[in-house]
Amino acid sequence: MEQHVRQVVFGAINVPLAIFWSNPDVQYRKISLAAAANPTSWSQSLDVQQRLWLVNRVNTMAIYGERVAILDGQKNWLQVAAVAQRTKDNKWGQAGWVPENQISYNSAYLVEQSCLPQAVVSVPKTALFWDTTCWTQPINELSFQVRLPILLERESVFKVRLPDGGTGHVSRLETKKVAELFFSRECIVAQARQFLGLRYLWGGTSCYGFDCSGYTFRLYQSQGISLYRNSKQQSQEGIPIEEKDLLPGDLVFFASEGGKGNIHHVGMCVGNGVMIHAPSSRSAIEESRFDIGHYHEEYWGGKRYVYC
Repeated sequence: MEQHVRQVVFGAINVPLAIFWSNPDVQYRKISLAAAANPTSWSQSLDVQQRLWLVNRVNTMAIYGERVAILDGQKNWLQVAAVAQRTKDNKWGQAGWVPENQISYNSAYLVEQSCLPQAVVSVPKTALFWDTTCWTQPINELSFQVRLPILLERESVFKVRLPDGGTGHVSRLETKKVAELFFSRECIVAQARQFLGLRYLWGGTSCYGFDCSGYTFRLYQSQGISLYRNSKQQSQEGIPIEEKDLLPGDLVFFASEGGKGNIHHVGMCVGNGVMIHAPSSRSAIEESRFDIGHYHEEYWGGKRYVYC
């Protein structure tokens, strides 16, 4: 009997921030719409209890322009997988449910995303403009690591394709070409410190809030390196590094049962027994010692992903 293999359809996130829910519950729709309409206002308004409520309800978050594979649909929801957010749990990427109107299917964008050079935001956030005559009237705000196909290069601006097929402009001072990204220990530490004081957000992968592995995932992405999306799987890549040999940019992992149980946290070494990390829903990105105290008691080990 002939078997028919369903062809996967791809789309792109067409809002500044999309929350990937564990299921398409009607109560989540209002939250998704608020986060998409004004992610800065939404994220800053969350108190500790609201942040804790997101735990295990949110699988991840995606940013403007991210390519997604469409896995399933239900009423006004789509189950999608963020292709760049690698996971061993799904070959298409980290998956979750989003409102269907947050996905664009523009063919020009999807083709150019694959074949044209891309501009990537290298600062916490930057503005997207319609054209170069209206610098005081931004269309939208773009998060760290948003990537858009470059249509035209000028001295101070990139003209880029947008997920809906339109065009916009971004400053070259706040973006880089993806092809020009390379790993630098000094650079990745500088990128990380841009976010000191930013509140933790479960599932977060953006300038509106990170969880621990979303933070390390985006930091390495800023260096042109793709890690797995979650901390356990990040710990399964790279080469083990003795604590005394850790260098800035290496990742450090922490586990239950005195460091011998399940991995539950990741940070990035910045040198001399100090890491930068997103600790928990009750706190913000900070630098902490991991060679003494609570973190040292749960220290699992370090990993290096670039051999320099």
